[in-house]
Amino acid sequence: MRVVVIGAGVGGLTAAALLAKAGLEVTVLEHHTYPGGSAGTFWHQGFRFDAGATLLAGFGEDGIFTRLERQLGACFPVRRLPPGEPLMEVWLPGGRVVTRPVGRTYELEAQQAAFGRPVQGFWRWQEKRALALWKIAQGLPFPPANTTELLSLTQRGFSWALEHRADLLGLLADLVRPTLAHAPSHTGFRRFLDAQLLIASQADARHTYALFGAAALDLPHRGSVMPQGGMGAVAETLAQAVVRYGGRVLYRHRVDKLRIRNGRLVAVEVVLGGRRRGEREVLEADLFIANLTPGDLTALIPGAAKQAPPRDGWGAFVLHAAIPASAVPPGAYYRQWAGEGDWVFLSLSDPGDTLRGSPDIRVLSASVHTQLADWQGLSKEVYQAQKMAWQERVVRQVERLIPGFRESAALILGATPRTYQFYTWRQDGWVGGYPQVHPLRTPSPRTPFSNLWRVGETIFPGQSVPAVAMSGERVAALVLGLTAQRKAARLSSTRP
Repeated sequence: MRVVVIGAGVGGLTAAALLAKAGLEVTVLEHHTYPGGSAGTFWHQGFRFDAGATLLAGFGEDGIFTRLERQLGACFPVRRLPPGEPLMEVWLPGGRVVTRPVGRTYELEAQQAAFGRPVQGFWRWQEKRALALWKIAQGLPFPPANTTELLSLTQRGFSWALEHRADLLGLLADLVRPTLAHAPSHTGFRRFLDAQLLIASQADARHTYALFGAAALDLPHRGSVMPQGGMGAVAETLAQAVVRYGGRVLYRHRVDKLRIRNGRLVAVEVVLGGRRRGEREVLEADLFIANLTPGDLTALIPGAAKQAPPRDGWGAFVLHAAIPASAVPPGAYYRQWAGEGDWVFLSLSDPGDTLRGSPDIRVLSASVHTQLADWQGLSKEVYQAQKMAWQERVVRQVERLIPGFRESAALILGATPRTYQFYTWRQDGWVGGYPQVHPLRTPSPRTPFSNLWRVGETIFPGQSVPAVAMSGERVAALVLGLTAQRKAARLSSTRP
């Protein structure tokens, strides 16, 4: 059975690796020169920069990447963070700095020290909801993509509801009420929640529905790690697994068009780059997986109506920089400015990670939300002027987190939504997935074609690197289920 995967993001590569191990003939097509997409890592002037400022988790005992290591015989190059180690620092108005250490007990102590006893109830609610969700979240087939997933969802949902029947009404209510409904009326704490949820769910505490908010706030405690060599090490490890099990990962291969016949996808048309720039190929397959947003997928279908990103979808302005390690104040690996001006989320390389540069240098990525519409329809001159203005804005905010940053930085690069559109081939540079304002916002992997599925942060589950990998795990199971059905049907038809 031949499978073509469009896009070498973490979701597509997870599905590809699992399917290759299962014995399917897998080919991954990636238009760029390295894997990972928005969670990739690129070289520039001797430094390895993450495409975005992203926290990596999912390495707990029951985490997705722990499962993948067992299933694929892979070893992700990460340093696991012990309980109590400071993971993140959040700067609030008035100079207050709130630390988020690894481990719920340690975090509760830090939260009470920062905001007082009133927040104790919120974090108890958050832990209770998160633990309940993790029991069902692994591979949760929601919304169901077929009757098999519907049956699985019904069975799992029923047993889960029985287990949590004493609190079922509260759980159901948290599907529709906002995270803010559980927060005390503490201005600083509410701003802290807004800052954290904006990077985890693309919406603030007033709009993020409570069940998702509880899970998003729990991410730092789900096996947090520091990736050695950058975030792209995850995608690189998965790509190596694809090849190890007999699959192919072809770079500089951009899918330009889908070929449809009798309501099924039969082949993809590919435009090549590099030394074969401009040449075209056609790859046929039985099954297809698209690591694409809905709009990017419909753009490949002849005659399909153009589908734009959601109006509330976000773009990102990202500042990449290399700075002497001696110029970085002691503190957490992730730092967020939520004071006046632009809110910035900053990730620093692990000290001594020589895979990202020389031992005396640390590299960072600092990300700011920006409206997609603000970057559309600009002339070259206006675009360059706006890019430099935004770069200056973000540099000023990073200065608040790292005093003297401007003077000490060895290299500073700015990236806009147009940059993301060019390098990751995402429509308008939309990143982060759908803002999680209600549980039906994110669709299933289904497409109009029975042999084509989508993976990534724009299906459920999504919204983080671990969740994107879980989407790939889910789609691999759907594909294997379909191949098993076809095999059984063939055997049945050959019996006398």
